Amino acid sequence: MADHKRTSSPIKVLIVDDEQLVRKGLRMTIDWEKHQMTVVDDAPNGSLGWQLFMKHRPQLVITDIVMPEMDGIELAQRIKEEAPETAILFLSCHRDFMYAKQGIHIGVQDYIVKTDMDDEHIDDSLNRARMEIEKIIVKQQASLSLVKGLQDPSGEALGAWLHDHSYEAQEYVMQQLRAGWKWMLSGACLFHIYIPQEQEAVLCSSRNQWRGLSMAYQDQLKLLDIDAHSALVVCDQKLQRNVQSKLVEMKLQNNRLEWRQAGPIANAESWFSAVRKLFRLWKVECHTELLSMAHKEDIIEAMDYIDQHLDTDLRAADVAAYIGVSRSYFSTIFKEATGCSIISYISERKLEKAKELLSATTIRTEEVAEKIGIQDVKYFSKWFKKRAELTPGQYRTQTK
Repeated sequence: MADHKRTSSPIKVLIVDDEQLVRKGLRMTIDWEKHQMTVVDDAPNGSLGWQLFMKHRPQLVITDIVMPEMDGIELAQRIKEEAPETAILFLSCHRDFMYAKQGIHIGVQDYIVKTDMDDEHIDDSLNRARMEIEKIIVKQQASLSLVKGLQDPSGEALGAWLHDHSYEAQEYVMQQLRAGWKWMLSGACLFHIYIPQEQEAVLCSSRNQWRGLSMAYQDQLKLLDIDAHSALVVCDQKLQRNVQSKLVEMKLQNNRLEWRQAGPIANAESWFSAVRKLFRLWKVECHTELLSMAHKEDIIEAMDYIDQHLDTDLRAADVAAYIGVSRSYFSTIFKEATGCSIISYISERKLEKAKELLSATTIRTEEVAEKIGIQDVKYFSKWFKKRAELTPGQYRTQTK
């Protein structure tokens, strides 16, 4: 088929299993070339598997579930947080088969029972994984096509990674961090500067000032555009106060200018994690109208935490603990800022997530329930109908 020729390089595969015979067997017996794949490495436990994942950035990870040091569940969770588009296949044996169900809400592609493992099953799983990866790559290549030939491709790549989850854009950024941006991994500070969308022209004028500073402080300060409304300023720790002073000066000229900061950064993993969180907080703020700005940052942080933990049985006390205040105090300031209780907000976000999954995917109702932290599908169906006035099946049919 034509879409099989979409890339000149094979899909990278990482195998993680504590049984050497399994790792060797998968390497030697599967016709990887037929699936347009190549095994870049293998690991005997999840801890080493995570290190190798960060080193190779494979598009497909095949991992056992029960392993020493770090099990496959935790490994999959870390990988999905770091690179959501990564396909994951779980390996399982009969005694731990139930663990594989946890992969549903993590977003695992498939799981294979070792005792039932045969060529046909493996080929089918790999074929489906390849097709999904190819769809993602085609989409990502399109989003990254704007990068080529531009004066500052770094900013375009950053935007493609953050907005479109582009694997290729993320790879481009990783390459820069290993080369010209290596200084950013030795204690650098990150400043995400942004303004409301209707104030686009003001950020453009700010960009010109930062570009001038970048020229003056090469390998110590750099502006990376994200989109028309936000950018990332990265600076050496020695320049942190200078950057803060400059931001205050700019805010005096236009009080709509805002920023958040993170750091110091110790490695590529923390760089990606910090940038991703800064971007998420900005997106939460863009879609949130607060009645009171007195505790804005705590409320935004709480909303982001809730969004990242919708697949758990999330309680108000959990969110308050994350913010670092008592449950009663946080419930009070949350209600003042949003006009609703934190319990109601969590329930509403879970409902919105369930609606999104039902309308945009074909996953089973049981899986939708697990992705919003409800393990009993019957309870989920009753809960959903009470809130949406439709059963999950009816809602899915009406929104398709």
